[in-house]
Amino acid sequence: MYTADDVMKIVKEREIEFIRVEFLDYAGLTRGRTIRPDNLRDAMERGINFSTAIMSFDSFDEYIPNPMYGAGDGDFFAVPDPATFAVLPYRSKTARMFCDLVDENGDPWPGCPRHALKRLLAEVESVMGGRMYMAYEQEAYLLREENGRLVPADDSHCFSSDGVDIQEDFVQSFVHALEAMGVRTEQISSEYGPGQLEVNLRYTHALQATDDQVTFKQVFKQIARDKGLIGTLMPKPFEHLAGSGLHVHISLYNDAGENLFADNTDPRGLDLSEKAYHFIGGLLKHGRSLIAIGAPSINSYKRMRPGTWAPAHICYGAGNRSVLVRIPEKRRTRRFEFRGGDGTCNPYLLSACLVAAGLDGIHNRIHPGEPASDDVSWLTEAQMQERGIARLPRTLEEAMDSLSQDTILAQAIGREIWEEYIKVKRTEWEKYTRHVSDWERRLFAQRF
Repeated sequence: MYTADDVMKIVKEREIEFIRVEFLDYAGLTRGRTIRPDNLRDAMERGINFSTAIMSFDSFDEYIPNPMYGAGDGDFFAVPDPATFAVLPYRSKTARMFCDLVDENGDPWPGCPRHALKRLLAEVESVMGGRMYMAYEQEAYLLREENGRLVPADDSHCFSSDGVDIQEDFVQSFVHALEAMGVRTEQISSEYGPGQLEVNLRYTHALQATDDQVTFKQVFKQIARDKGLIGTLMPKPFEHLAGSGLHVHISLYNDAGENLFADNTDPRGLDLSEKAYHFIGGLLKHGRSLIAIGAPSINSYKRMRPGTWAPAHICYGAGNRSVLVRIPEKRRTRRFEFRGGDGTCNPYLLSACLVAAGLDGIHNRIHPGEPASDDVSWLTEAQMQERGIARLPRTLEEAMDSLSQDTILAQAIGREIWEEYIKVKRTEWEKYTRHVSDWERRLFAQRF
């Protein structure tokens, strides 16, 4: 964990000439500036100014209608966190730092997702007597361009050695770059789709784990670009191939190293504590809203269909990959896995909302009900109703409708973030509904 003095020393010793100071907007896109070493100390103390209006841009990089932040709303200041300093091994004499956003008085800016996560993690330590740990597990495709079309970079098959063998140059460069930046990978595999990889990042404190995921998002794309490929975390790049999900593993430990989500006297046989069950209850209660945060693109809902191994129902289960919250087998350390995210999300918002939902479950002792042991994607409406299992949103619009009614999450992450995030995403949905695709033209122009 670097201090400001450590950073200044490394910059001098490594002859770093450029430092990128970065943050994520509500659309999940990286925003930032590049500064020179002479400005670094002042940046870490006072921050780099940005117009608040940058948070009112959507994924199309267009300013949304009726924004919260306009030309007359001044600046916030991005203060680089020394703990996130990393030299970019794939760029010449360049380093990178993630930022917290503050106002003109140096106080946390209310619209800062990273600060919302830090504040909620502090509440976990105060209320629950432990530290939240997370690990992100991302699926992503490597693509190449062929005759003007994007196609998978190879034809490897699931869990084979072929994918990592064919893409050895990319995989090794990618892993080495992550490790040089302080991010450790636990395992890498060739996934269900051709050209698709799955990467498990190390288990660590939730803020570090979230920073690591942001680094993953950036490095995966940049290393692929350097290799003449396109690396994408897009949830559903091909209609006929597997989608790419993002799973977040969650646990709670106290200072003595005791897992507060574990209890081997659990009468339900899952070896989970009451805290764990209540946390899961909170995740399920806010499941539809969490999907709005974790799967925030119009493309996300083309992946989350029943029978696709992506969650489409609000329930939990042990070793069950059809549910929203999965409990790994007891051979694994006690934790649970939220399966409703994808690579288009802002990881700071997702982590913050997962913590907020879990805290609501613990505060109000929300029990998740009985675990599902079967593939819930095949349940009839009557069976779902009998078992109290609801569907997840099927479109971005439906997800935003759910989030807009979730005043508990709004209060937890901050109403400024909540309101503007919803407006950004509703704008993206509106643009999507106006788009006329080649598929529509081919179908309707010939038939009508």
